[in-house]
Amino acid sequence: MNDTDASILCDQVADVLLGAKESWTRRMFELASQLRADGGGPVYDLSLGNPSLEPPSIWRETVRDLLAAPEPGQHRYMTNAGLPEVRAFIADRESARYDLEFSRDDVTMTVGAAGGLNVVFRATLNPGDEVLVPVPYFPEYEHYVGHVAAKLVPVETRADFTLDVDAISAALTPHSRLLLLNSPNNPTGAIYGDASLAALAQVLSNRASTATRPLIVVEDAPYRDLTYDGSAVPSMLRHYRDTVFLTSHSKDLGLAGERIGYALVSPRCRGRELLARALSFCNRVLGFVNAPALMQRALPAVLSSERGRVDVSTYAKNTTRMAEGLRALGFAFPPPRAGFFLFPRLPSSLAALDDQGGDIALTERLRKHRTIVVPGTAFGVPSHLRLSLCVPPEAVDGALAAFRLACAGQ
Repeated sequence: MNDTDASILCDQVADVLLGAKESWTRRMFELASQLRADGGGPVYDLSLGNPSLEPPSIWRETVRDLLAAPEPGQHRYMTNAGLPEVRAFIADRESARYDLEFSRDDVTMTVGAAGGLNVVFRATLNPGDEVLVPVPYFPEYEHYVGHVAAKLVPVETRADFTLDVDAISAALTPHSRLLLLNSPNNPTGAIYGDASLAALAQVLSNRASTATRPLIVVEDAPYRDLTYDGSAVPSMLRHYRDTVFLTSHSKDLGLAGERIGYALVSPRCRGRELLARALSFCNRVLGFVNAPALMQRALPAVLSSERGRVDVSTYAKNTTRMAEGLRALGFAFPPPRAGFFLFPRLPSSLAALDDQGGDIALTERLRKHRTIVVPGTAFGVPSHLRLSLCVPPEAVDGALAAFRLACAGQ
């Protein structure tokens, strides 16, 4: 694309495309598709968090039953917040999980967690507002925040990628409006602990006594049910009143392409009713209108079943095998606890690559061996790579072979 071509676009989109700020993740995913099409051999695509496991059989059975005996109006519009009975089911389920009294009006069904984030940002952010986010972070956040002319403010984390509450406190300004937390984290698999969340809540509550607008915590948690040891992931819902929780079933049900999730407003949130109305309104005016009707109708039966999950042990085994192979090559990283990503730091033996952009240079070496990863630069932390391991086991073995060749300079 040249500047003449760009004249057909809005300035913001043209700046993104011409400035090479397009999603690294999507760019590498599309590159993998091109490699597969050239017939040159297998491609080991560790770029996108695109679950390789099929949805659980209960999901297929439920959808089949819905389609076999449809109720009148099954596929029509509904209230922008979603089907009342589904929202009531979600409210009851989350009430039991977090010991809070959610009502169906606290639930807005969304087009995945990404759609939910855009709805929340549109409903709460003014131009110039700041959104704090611990690094590393999902790179699309920057674009979502930019849509409303707000500013993403990265905040450093500790060496093991857990929260640095003091750093968050120091980053707060009069313009701080949202704190965006992603736990379990993409790309590191880190889980933000209950003690750090409690300390963070105290910092934010102290600030609230002098602020003219409440700072809202937005939790993006699509990996919360993919912990390797089955433990519960702590949430700010238990600690901080002004919390909005988002999740999707892209990962735990393997439904990434079906785009079903929801936003949950804490029943203790100031302006709770008005915020819920705003989320419903923004669901409509952003063009989502409502979350997919069939997916909504399927959720209660699927989530109520013991079969309503993918087998996370498959991802854990992939991650463990890749971690062992990378450590033998000198890569370093804290053990991930959830999800299906690794975020290794480049070994000192590859220090010579730093002059070439380190993680980007190694990404290019791996591409020559038909292995696709995403450079850590995309997540705000250079000298790292993100590897998505929701792949068939043979892809792990092939990628490890490519890493050995790339680290040897081939």
